[in-house]
Amino acid sequence: MSDAAATAERREEILGELAEWMHAAAREAQRRLLAAETTDDFAKLTASLARLARGVRQSILIHRKLEAERLEVDRRADEAAAGAQAASEFVPRHVKRVRIRTAITRHVWNELEDEEEAELFGDDLNARLDELEGEDDFLDRPIDDLIARLCRDLGFDPPVAASTASPQANAQAALHACSGAAPPQRVGEAVLAPDSS
Repeated sequence: MSDAAATAERREEILGELAEWMHAAAREAQRRLLAAETTDDFAKLTASLARLARGVRQSILIHRKLEAERLEVDRRADEAAAGAQAASEFVPRHVKRVRIRTAITRHVWNELEDEEEAELFGDDLNARLDELEGEDDFLDRPIDDLIARLCRDLGFDPPVAASTASPQANAQAALHACSGAAPPQRVGEAVLAPDSS
């Protein structure tokens, strides 16, 4: 708890105690008022009771105002902390989403027949990525698992993950990357060379 929050709570406690004391004094003044034997005592006790009642009302109103201000400060601090948390997760989530989208698009691009099918595929992929990105464990799950899951969901064979591919396939992929050529596509167990046309 910050010093400001502790001070605000202490002020509220003091006002609460003060209101309770004035309330107790007002009850005593009322008891004495009802038992007053002279008009002068009655008038003095009535004035005292009115001042005490006004003091109780003011204490309660000030207490309510201070409490509302403290709660508003707490709410803003909570919102700022939640905003900072969301902002700190946005970039890694977005980067992972882009990597997944790029990998899947590259993997299935040659299987799409025309621009209309490509557009529908892109819309479907984005919708599924939106759902996937909203899951709590999105950042914790391996990217290869997410790519394979989405490929299956979209009706395509998932690519062979680099970690599970044979050393020969990894070497071929590295060779193609260095030469600037498109990497071979894996479908099942067959490795298909990229279309050179």
